[in-house]
Amino acid sequence: MATLEKIRNRAGNLVAVVIGLALLAFILGDFLNSRGGSLFSDSQFEIAEIAGKSISYQIYQKELNDIIEITKFTSQQSALDAATVQRIQEQTWNMILRNNVLEDEYSELGIDISSQELWDMVQGENIHPIIRNYFTNRETGIVNTAEIIRFLKTYEQDPTGQQETFWIFIETQIIQDRMFSKYSTIISKGLYATKAEAQSELDNINKKVDFEFVSQNLNTIPDSLIEISSNDLKDYYNNHQNDFKQTASRSIDYITFDVVPSETDKATTEQWINNIKVDFTNTENDIEFVNKNSDVPSDNLFYKKDELTEELRDIMFDAEEGFIHGPYFTNETYYLAKLAEVKYLPDSVKARHILLQPTQNQNSNQIFALADSIKTLLENGANFATLSDQFSVDKAANEKGGDLGWFRANQMVTPFSDSCFSASVREIKLVATQYGLHIAQVTNKARNERKVKLAILARKLEPSSETYQQTYSNASKFAGNNHSYEEFLQAIEKESLTKKVATNVQERDQELAGLESPREFVRSIYSTEINEIIKSRNNPIFELDDRFVIGFVTEIKEDGYAPFEQVESQVTVQVKKQKKAELLAEKFNNALLENNNLSSLANYFNTEVYEATDITFRSYSIPDAGIEPKLVAVATSSNADVLSKPVKGSSGVYVLMVNSIGVEENTNIELQQKQTMMQYQNRANYEAFEALKETANVIDKRAKFY
Repeated sequence: MATLEKIRNRAGNLVAVVIGLALLAFILGDFLNSRGGSLFSDSQFEIAEIAGKSISYQIYQKELNDIIEITKFTSQQSALDAATVQRIQEQTWNMILRNNVLEDEYSELGIDISSQELWDMVQGENIHPIIRNYFTNRETGIVNTAEIIRFLKTYEQDPTGQQETFWIFIETQIIQDRMFSKYSTIISKGLYATKAEAQSELDNINKKVDFEFVSQNLNTIPDSLIEISSNDLKDYYNNHQNDFKQTASRSIDYITFDVVPSETDKATTEQWINNIKVDFTNTENDIEFVNKNSDVPSDNLFYKKDELTEELRDIMFDAEEGFIHGPYFTNETYYLAKLAEVKYLPDSVKARHILLQPTQNQNSNQIFALADSIKTLLENGANFATLSDQFSVDKAANEKGGDLGWFRANQMVTPFSDSCFSASVREIKLVATQYGLHIAQVTNKARNERKVKLAILARKLEPSSETYQQTYSNASKFAGNNHSYEEFLQAIEKESLTKKVATNVQERDQELAGLESPREFVRSIYSTEINEIIKSRNNPIFELDDRFVIGFVTEIKEDGYAPFEQVESQVTVQVKKQKKAELLAEKFNNALLENNNLSSLANYFNTEVYEATDITFRSYSIPDAGIEPKLVAVATSSNADVLSKPVKGSSGVYVLMVNSIGVEENTNIELQQKQTMMQYQNRANYEAFEALKETANVIDKRAKFY
């Protein structure tokens, strides 16, 4: 069992947590309801298609369930937050995706893992990092192979089956990791940079030019001087389709009906806080009363004057015990503050401790007996640092003889803090906390000063069920009266409502700005046609936390290339720029017939000659020109003292002349060749897999289920 405990402690982030069976039941119920209960349709349970292979929901969920068992074993966690769920769903998907994309590649290339190789990764000379993570002695940094062998011999004896599930999972992971490593090595070893490539790269790096140029911005040509035909637009679109590649997304317009407390809610809350004031005044146990009746539990701490809020500082600190202030209202909450207790306490104490924690072979009685023995030894003059080093599990404190230094009351867990602040200097106490059993000794205390404990009863101002019903009724009335997108817009204007917009909503988005838990809303967006109201189970009203949402789909973008009609305005902008550049280039060509230098050319266009220095092929921008890659390319490839032809750039047209060309001394072709090959190899893993993934024609349908 000691091995199990070590595995749990070292699980780290390697194995993440995923959704449980309750979520599975919810998903299946929603899935079946939304499809009229067609249980036996296999296509409805397809979660993805990868390289022509259908991946079923059941396969995906089995992987998740396997990780659930591993997680229970390694981390002993039972509750999962939403962020962790999403992260692990993505990790599981990536694992399935990689295995299915690469499966045929492995087979074709003959990549496999032999039993001898697996043995070597588990307990041989080349132990895999995953195995090292679980079986390395943290103090020595050495892998405990004896512990590995002991675990392998005994895991099948575990009646719960958790050890076996854990090992199968780990074994699968190291096999898949090693196969991918072999594949990546094959790819990277197949990449080579020739000396000619290295020389070309050196030339680009070493060459620097200084040049002058004259420019004319495209905006100097008014739109009225250019003519654009439908053929011009279609030709540009057909020749630049890659510029209009897109992923599937939706844009929506929506409004929210926010559920906020009404005046009646406010009056009811005020009445409640005023009515309870009498009972609060008369109670003898202030803290218990607060914890039973308040929306915010008592912190049970003592405070100095400057630690109190501005509202309470001057009123409460010098008052008598039992004094009540309020009710007062702040941060949407009504408060009653009662001075529960006054004490003269130190602001901070200095203490040391020995922390004991039970092991597999100890029970609580044995731990308390050991602690009592250590306490007796200390009271009889034993060295605290020696006993701390021998027994305490707090390694950081052990380096200082168990010393924790100075701390305030709220800097330690409550039982430990209370014990230290109530103890006398040199007194030794036993304190149990969630960390274990402490043998604590206060070694010094600050001077005592007045501190107060406040019992603060809070009642949050929240909307009542009647307010929720009224708000829903308003939303329902709006949705019932405005079925079309045109009616929706007209009603917003007529009722002075605020229209909100969400653009480029992806099918698997988990968040929408300003909306809590919008997953069902997003899924419904993708089952709605353009200019139609968004519905779930034929209901157009979505309750998202404290607001009701009604929306319409305003734009639909599908995977692939955007249709011409959708990007016509973008195409028009680019064609205009193209036409203007052609006009300016023609003007420059005409001007060059009579102006054979940059100065006269600048005078002709009523502008000036600009300078650019130390420009290389890798330069990102040009002073007084901006980001102009074509200008950089022409400048670094031109000969000196030669007036260029007009260069049509992104925002202007340019004529330039290179004044000087400098070449730095760097002729180490072999070094550059190695660096180029290293760059290729560093990109190999990612780019090779991405290329295979693209050819696998992955169809991701997870959004139907999650």
